[in-house]
Amino acid sequence: MSTLPPDANGDGQHPGQVPPGAGGYEAPPAGAYQQSAPGYQQPAPGYQAPQPQYPAADPVSNITLNYWLSVFFTWIPALIFFLIEKEKGNGLATAFHRENLNFSLVRTGLYIVLLILTPIPVLGWILGLLGGIAAIVLFVFHIIAAAKAPAAYRAGRGPEFILNIPFIK
Repeated sequence: MSTLPPDANGDGQHPGQVPPGAGGYEAPPAGAYQQSAPGYQQPAPGYQAPQPQYPAADPVSNITLNYWLSVFFTWIPALIFFLIEKEKGNGLATAFHRENLNFSLVRTGLYIVLLILTPIPVLGWILGLLGGIAAIVLFVFHIIAAAKAPAAYRAGRGPEFILNIPFIK
């Protein structure tokens, strides 16, 4: 049963409806398509399609990401990127990640010292104030290093950290 209103011209077709075989799509006769194109042969058993070749990743993006994440999250991203890059064998990129990890460890060590010394009366407060200023200075140094790192890598220079202690060699 159709939900369309009865047709006006009595031929069973509604206005705008195309009658079968009058310019509409018709299914091809059975057997019109072959399984494969003529001249095409199926690949030999055991054949593997070639794998796509991707260009090597540019280490500058990893260095930039590592430095900026380390500015705000200190040693955790620095350690992750150092361990990953160490396996790849790119010497200059590994040096950048190693120096970033060393600087992040310096910042983390300063924070731990501040947590321990700040509760001590008078002396701890003075050291806490000086340590807080040092923490801000190291934060700014890390931002400066993160801004300079991609250009230094592209120029073939080493990492440019101010006041870095080499814990990891």
